[in-house]
Amino acid sequence: MQGSQAAEPAVARRRDVYLALPLFLLSVMVFLGALTFNRLEWPSFVGDEATYLMAGESLAWDLDLSFEAEDYRRFLGHWDREPEGLILLSGDEGRHISFGKPFFYPLVIAPFQRLSPVRGPFIANALILILAGIMAGRSLKARLGGVAWLWVAVYLFASVAFAYIFWAHSDLFLMALTAMALSLAFGGSHSPGGGGTLLRWALVGVLVAIVVFSRPLYLPLLVPVAMAVPRQRLRRGLVGLLLGVTSLMLLSVAIHWASGRSVTSYGAQRRGFYSSTGYPGVDFESAQWVSKLEELGDAAWVEGRSVSRLPDRDASLWAWNSLYFLIGRHVGALPYFLPLLLGVLGRPRKPAQWALLVAVMACVAGFFLYRPFNFYGGGGAIANRYLLPLYPALWFVGNRTAKVGPALALTALSALFLWPLWSQPRAFPLNEDSTYRYVSAAARKMLPFETTQSHLKPSGRSDVVHNQLWVKSLGPSLLPSRDGRVLRMQADNTGQILIGSGTPLSRLRLETWGPGSDTLEVGGGAIVTDTEVIDDLRVLDLELGRRRARHPMWWTWDPYYLYQLNLRAGEAAERFVPFSLSPLPGEMAGHDAP
Repeated sequence: MQGSQAAEPAVARRRDVYLALPLFLLSVMVFLGALTFNRLEWPSFVGDEATYLMAGESLAWDLDLSFEAEDYRRFLGHWDREPEGLILLSGDEGRHISFGKPFFYPLVIAPFQRLSPVRGPFIANALILILAGIMAGRSLKARLGGVAWLWVAVYLFASVAFAYIFWAHSDLFLMALTAMALSLAFGGSHSPGGGGTLLRWALVGVLVAIVVFSRPLYLPLLVPVAMAVPRQRLRRGLVGLLLGVTSLMLLSVAIHWASGRSVTSYGAQRRGFYSSTGYPGVDFESAQWVSKLEELGDAAWVEGRSVSRLPDRDASLWAWNSLYFLIGRHVGALPYFLPLLLGVLGRPRKPAQWALLVAVMACVAGFFLYRPFNFYGGGGAIANRYLLPLYPALWFVGNRTAKVGPALALTALSALFLWPLWSQPRAFPLNEDSTYRYVSAAARKMLPFETTQSHLKPSGRSDVVHNQLWVKSLGPSLLPSRDGRVLRMQADNTGQILIGSGTPLSRLRLETWGPGSDTLEVGGGAIVTDTEVIDDLRVLDLELGRRRARHPMWWTWDPYYLYQLNLRAGEAAERFVPFSLSPLPGEMAGHDAP
């Protein structure tokens, strides 16, 4: 009997080892992947990478956050390319110029950059992810048992989270800080004597404050963290939390003010610079800061499109954004963060857990309100990077008994959408045709295109005004000409096109000409009611089907009516079959187009 009892802890330890093995092996793999990753093979920087990398180098070599010509020359020496999209700011008309991004992530990667300027940031990312996984596993094990280690492996690697290791962005860093903070806050009450030390809660406050100060829309996360303080040590915990938050805030304000005369990295005069615009202190004198910004305007980094307008009370925009947030083709939480169901479907038991769920919903609503046309993070994102720091909060919501089956089932289901990332995690995020490499064939076929989001690829030439209609191609096989007058369908292929109008449409006219025009057919979204051939011109009258969506767009708060048209073209002598679309007589397209 005693031998049996002694064997039970040994069996439990072996079981824990087996359950932790996937997380260990995957962590080793991503670390080795980061260690051998050659970022110079990527053709360009993505999003804000140049800003974060140069800020880290400035801290590593100069111990400051001031932008100077030496920073630019050092960057060229390391990366052999221009820092495209470099975001800078100044609060005193160019006398002090700093980087227009929070300094926390550059501060963490700076030591690694000093050791290896090209590989260092990605090694740091891998170590940050591994540390967050270990802390989350230890904390969740107190509530869920040894299966928590397997669940953490699924959380990290059956979602897009791990792929951010190979991006020099702060989102993985912020996700890791959220996971660490919640591990300390929600794990302390399960350990003897834990959860009440002043130092512990001060550290929690610092970690959460970094996340909030980096992106203020995460402010609601502070509420459930404060509610997680044990009642028996409430005063000490709240004092520590307050000390951590306020000290970090004061330090951050002081550093930003000293480097750029701004209290935050998002204040003052802040613009993006490219090789086409030149860089202050390099291509033009820093004293010309004001005049140069007046010349460039906001178009230097937001391309003249307002993506941060506070919206009217438009229910349709909120409804469509909610749908796309959950199951969008490119940004959906369920296809790309599917393991969140492990936490969400577990019934919360404590008020702090319910508050976590409410806080996540409040943060998401904040992005819907403040950035309704870009709630996912824009072109520099794998799925929804704004959701990434909120993702760990959902790990701590439930209290259900952890089992292996649900974790394995969700991993298998995630494979439908994550196989491109699993098979090529270090590949450049865009294909040669400017479509997203991480979007699987299943996602393209099953999930809706996010019509409310302004930055989705393919962009540029795929988004034009054409005969009073707003037209956007949803794939590389269908592209407009540079002036938008002619649309072109790739021969022997299929394509989807999104058509927008300020007024409802019921009929369209499609005109096509040249070699292969007789092979162009409508595959869905409309019915051909009449066909006429005049010399080389083929004219089709179309009756549109049910509209795809109706909601405001990023250039107008008036409702826009959107229709999707599926086309296919057969073999032709030329590579593309030209065609045009226009409203039939009696149809009035909207004139308020971008």
